[in-house]
Amino acid sequence: MPHSLSAKKRARQNERRRQDNRTLLSRLRTAQRRFREACDAKDVSAARDRFRTAERLLHRAANNGPVHRNTAARHIGRMQKRLTEVEAASA
Repeated sequence: MPHSLSAKKRARQNERRRQDNRTLLSRLRTAQRRFREACDAKDVSAARDRFRTAERLLHRAANNGPVHRNTAARHIGRMQKRLTEVEAASA
């Protein structure tokens, strides 16, 4: 249990950041799942929209800290590859 004022403030900040990170990561996982579902359904237009949403969230997570930038780049690259495959299959 924190005793000093600065330790109490740090505990409040840590809790707030934990909640923010948790929210962002949850939204990110949901966006990635929806992208995969659109790809599995061979719905190209939905897959494009959901790719943009997931990409935006990955960049935000990488910039704000919960996800490493290389991890974000790896996920984006894999999603881009899958989107390209779905587009090629539908054409």
